[in-house]
Amino acid sequence: MLTYNDFCINRKSAPGLDLKDFINMVADLNIKYIELRNDITGEVDNSTILDGYQSEEIKQLLDEKNIQVVDINAQGNMDLAENLEENLKSLNEMIDIGKVLHVKNILFCPVRDANDKRTSEERRQGAINNMKAYSKLLKENGMSGLLEPLGFLDSSLRTPWLAQDIIKAAKVDNFKLVADNFHYYLAEVTKEDFETKVDPKMVGLVHLSSVVNQKPREELGDADRILVTQNDIMNALNHVKMFEESTYNGLYSFEPFSPDLYKWDAEKAKKEIVRSIDLINAQ
Repeated sequence: MLTYNDFCINRKSAPGLDLKDFINMVADLNIKYIELRNDITGEVDNSTILDGYQSEEIKQLLDEKNIQVVDINAQGNMDLAENLEENLKSLNEMIDIGKVLHVKNILFCPVRDANDKRTSEERRQGAINNMKAYSKLLKENGMSGLLEPLGFLDSSLRTPWLAQDIIKAAKVDNFKLVADNFHYYLAEVTKEDFETKVDPKMVGLVHLSSVVNQKPREELGDADRILVTQNDIMNALNHVKMFEESTYNGLYSFEPFSPDLYKWDAEKAKKEIVRSIDLINAQ
């Protein structure tokens, strides 16, 4: 059975809450870990990470509530070579916030572009070379990186084993993978794939959500993702079980994306998060 200390709450679990209200809500649940985001308004903008609050103000509240920020999510287009300078500038902005809040990681995502004309090797080399630069900057500031492969058909990095290969080829020691059950489902990662191609010790965080819409796999989008529930076509519970039976020893973070969650107040969010945890522990 997982305890509340095994869970993390992504801001997308209660996106309508002000950051301070979100932190207080998580503290009320006796959960100790959160993920912050730079796209909580719907647009990627690092100035929105703290909802207009000063870093020191949020740090004080985090300390009062004994809550740790696991990561800031996310730096996109991580593998686009021509974006490296722009990406490093954005990464520096997140690091500046992260240092004050004692954030452990910055999360990175690949390109999503159906018109991406790069060859697979160009994508791979872009990811490797860029990662070396990200790793160096993060290490200089006492931080690490998390690489999340995205299973969408227009993603330049869809599977965990390709992401694993990039980390190894870059020869960096401060990057791990994010294992998101939604993206495993989209990329059709099977249990056999996991057991034969994925090193759980290279996974730094597991993301969880459910989908109840009966859509074809290729038509699913982030908006279909809700908190872990029954009647889940992806069977998030099996994802948890698979990792619990492996050598993975990290956190499970709820990362739904449905716009309906913007309507939730703190009490509704707490109720639904507890329901999800209870469901996971009932299996």
